[in-house]
Amino acid sequence: MGNTPIKKIIYIGNFSVHFTTENHIKKSFEKLGWEVDIIQEDLMTEKTIPEILSKQNNYSFLLYTRTWARTGLLYGKLLKEIKIPTVSFHLDLYIGLQRGKEIKEDTFFKSDFVFSADCGHQKEFKKLGINHIGLSAGVLDESCFLGEKKWDYDVIFVGSEKYHTEWGYRPYLINWLRENYGVRFEMLPNKNFNCIRGNDLNDLYNSAKVIVGDSTYSPHYWSDRIPETIGRGGFLIHPYTDGIEKEFELYKDFVPYNYGDMKQLKMLIDYYLDHKEERDAIRMHGLETVKKNHTYLNKVQFIIDYLNL
Repeated sequence: MGNTPIKKIIYIGNFSVHFTTENHIKKSFEKLGWEVDIIQEDLMTEKTIPEILSKQNNYSFLLYTRTWARTGLLYGKLLKEIKIPTVSFHLDLYIGLQRGKEIKEDTFFKSDFVFSADCGHQKEFKKLGINHIGLSAGVLDESCFLGEKKWDYDVIFVGSEKYHTEWGYRPYLINWLRENYGVRFEMLPNKNFNCIRGNDLNDLYNSAKVIVGDSTYSPHYWSDRIPETIGRGGFLIHPYTDGIEKEFELYKDFVPYNYGDMKQLKMLIDYYLDHKEERDAIRMHGLETVKKNHTYLNKVQFIIDYLNL
C-alpha cells in the first residue's frame, strides 16, 4: 500500500464511553503517531456517506468496528464508492454460532481487510471469499499495572451470568462456584459494584486471590477477558483453548484447566488459594507478558505492518 502513507485514518465505531475497544484502538493509533478522525457509528446517516467520500484522499484507510446492526447497511453503500482501503476489526466470534449464518450478507466482512479474534477458522473465511486476518484481543497499554488492594476476595468471577444462549457453560460454571465456595465466592458486578471499569478493575483484580474466567470455546479464539485480567495483574484460572500457548505461557502467565473438568478446577483453585507466592509469581509474569506483547499498541502496530504502511 505504499511506503509513504498519510498517517491519518477515519474510524467508524462507538466512542460514546471511554472504555470501548474503539477508544482504546484510537488512543493506540495516536500514541504511534497517527491522527484519527472518528465517526460515532449510531449517528451515521445517508448524509455521512458523501461527507466521507469527499475527504477520503486525506486518509490512508478507513477503519470500521460495528456495534449497531443498521450501520451495516450504510457501510455497504459506502463500500460501493470508496476508493481508499477499508479495514474491519472486532473481537467477536461468528463462525460456529448462529450469527455465523449472517456472514455472507454482513457488510462488515466485505472490507478489503477483516481483522478479528477468530483465529481458528481461516479455511472457512477463505472459502467465503473473506480476506480475514486473525488478531487476538488486547488491552489498553496504560491499563497494565497493579492496582491497590482495597478488598479481600478469595474467588471471584467478573462478568454476566446471563451470557448468550449458545454457551450454556457460563451459568453452569457460576452455579458450581457458588455451590463449592459459598461465601468465599463473589460474582461481580453486584450491588456494591454497578459497573467495574478502568482503575477500579485493577484494584479489584489485585484484591482477589483467584479470578475464574470463561470464554465461548472455539479453537484459537479467546475473548479480551484474558489480556484484560492478566494485563491488570490478576491471577487467572481459565479454560484451555487450542492455540493459546502460542501467545501465553501456561502456568506462567495464567493457569489453564480443561473445559468441564470440575474436579481439576477445584483442585487448582484450592491449591492456589493456599500458595500466595506461586500466585504472585504467575500474575506478575502474566502482567509483563501482556505489557510486552498484547496491548492495543501491539495490535495496532500489527495492522499497520500488515497493511505495509
